[in-house]
Amino acid sequence: MKPSPTSWGLAARRLALVAVLAVLAGLAGCGEEPPPPALGEERVGPGEAAMAALMTERILEIGERHRAAGEPIPRFNQPKTVACATATFEVPPLDDDLAEGLFAEPGRYEALVRFANATRDDDRDKDLRGASLRLFGVPGAESLAGPPGQQDFLFNSHPALFAGTPEAFYRFVNAVADGRLWWYFVNPLAPQPRSLMIALRARGQPESPLAVTYWSTTPYRFGEGRAVKYSLRSCAGEPPPVAAPDHPDHLRHALAARLEEGPACLSFQVQFQTDPEAMPIEDASVVWDEAASPFRPVGRLLLHRQAIDTPQALARCESLVFNPWNTHPAHRPLGGINRLRRAIYQAAGAQRTTHNATLVDDAQP
Repeated sequence: MKPSPTSWGLAARRLALVAVLAVLAGLAGCGEEPPPPALGEERVGPGEAAMAALMTERILEIGERHRAAGEPIPRFNQPKTVACATATFEVPPLDDDLAEGLFAEPGRYEALVRFANATRDDDRDKDLRGASLRLFGVPGAESLAGPPGQQDFLFNSHPALFAGTPEAFYRFVNAVADGRLWWYFVNPLAPQPRSLMIALRARGQPESPLAVTYWSTTPYRFGEGRAVKYSLRSCAGEPPPVAAPDHPDHLRHALAARLEEGPACLSFQVQFQTDPEAMPIEDASVVWDEAASPFRPVGRLLLHRQAIDTPQALARCESLVFNPWNTHPAHRPLGGINRLRRAIYQAAGAQRTTHNATLVDDAQP
């Protein structure tokens, strides 16, 4: 089959971008070194907007293959919904240096949290796990699409991303779209041994979604001139997770058993950037040292007593498009990965939810 004009055009733009980035990389070695970054300072790389546009096209191309086959379009990242739980997010009275944006005043907010697997359908397999949290009714929070007041937070079960810069993520997306994920790690012209080690270390086999410590991996503003990363972890004194039988959905069953007994608590914490070079804004593959800057609790996520293993409960999150840019301005996303996410997540989410809604409609009697 001959390549379509569209595919030729995309390939030409990819080659042009590679050439431009190579030239700019060479020029970057000329002249004076830029001054060290300040705390919370972003530095937008050359060609980033073009990379974002091409990555969006490639991710939509993957979705189009599913649509053409008459299949549901999965999320590009964290496709399996382990559970979707209702919750309440509580902000207590805080010290002045923590009282910013969402956390400026004590409050309670309705919330939904989606627990997910990054790549595997079988919960027993080693994998990276994720959590996506949405708060409702947050004063001052702005939404990209939908009503105001929505505040989203995204987490992974490892503190570093294996593709932590726009350039690395660009290569990763192309490898996935070309159907050869392994090539991202072992391409002899651009091998990624450090990325491979991060990916391997990130995989785990937890007993329950509540037994996982989650990290945002990417940074966010915390008021003017300050940056933080987020973490979500079990509250102090929380009972151990309920063990579930050996089953492909054992994480779902473990959470369901725990929430049948009563509510569960996760502590929401922030870690301040204290060294702009050792704790970079623009590379999410670098872990910020918790010994140098410990996480500090600023809120609690209380999962209600509920049934989370019903079709209705599992469907709650499927029409949602989580995006870190649904946010209060005081907590604006920072860094290249977050800048890419803005347009990519919205475009891919719109494609997924629009197509999948037609499949649901067709299934109605």
